Amino acid sequence: MPVRRQVTPSTLGQASWALMFIAIYIAVVAGVIVVVGLSGLVKFTIESLLPVFLVTVTTAVLLALYLHLFRRNCLTPADLGFRRPTPRLLHLLWQIPATIIVCGSLQGLFLIALTSVGVNTASAGNAEDPLADIVNLSAPLIVVCLLVVAVITPIWEEILFRGAFLDGLTRRFRPSVAVVLSAALFAAVHLVPLTFVYLFTLGIALALLRRFHQNLWAPILLHAANNALVTGTILAVV
Repeated sequence: MPVRRQVTPSTLGQASWALMFIAIYIAVVAGVIVVVGLSGLVKFTIESLLPVFLVTVTTAVLLALYLHLFRRNCLTPADLGFRRPTPRLLHLLWQIPATIIVCGSLQGLFLIALTSVGVNTASAGNAEDPLADIVNLSAPLIVVCLLVVAVITPIWEEILFRGAFLDGLTRRFRPSVAVVLSAALFAAVHLVPLTFVYLFTLGIALALLRRFHQNLWAPILLHAANNALVTGTILAVV
């Protein structure tokens, strides 16, 4: 009878190194795009730059995760939370809509509070959201962007934040502290201060789902539903 390999959760150090290399890979890709654009080798437009940036950055992130999280540390998908789903996954039928409603409500209250003190949230939001330009793309490129934003991005972000970081933080701190810290990091790395409340609340929900379901499939599905809803709303409203 074959011996079943014991699951080995990632450490905080492994997660931190992976995040550092992801940042380096993204910086390199962004630098190459800027150099190519400034040199005139390729004439980028808004219509072409957004999908090019999304696809190349996503490829760089996946490569960084493979080399510096999986291969370097000999981690398996099971170590990071890819385990067989259970019937408890049906709880997502109420957990996903409940989470999105709570996140949206808290974000709305946050924007109202900012507006009451004189912050022009409408103009600030448009300036900070690069996805607003997605409406200018052709239909095939919109499909590509949707695939990256609503499918691939949730997978790699959950591997990093609810797989590597949440496990690593749980080794160092109490579970409740680990959940809050992982959510704060998740919100902070998006570099969009105006949506910090939404992202922080979403990060807490994603971490709680990881703990409740004991796998990454639940937070991935919530994350994908959220990103698809946000992108769909942008397409419908802008």
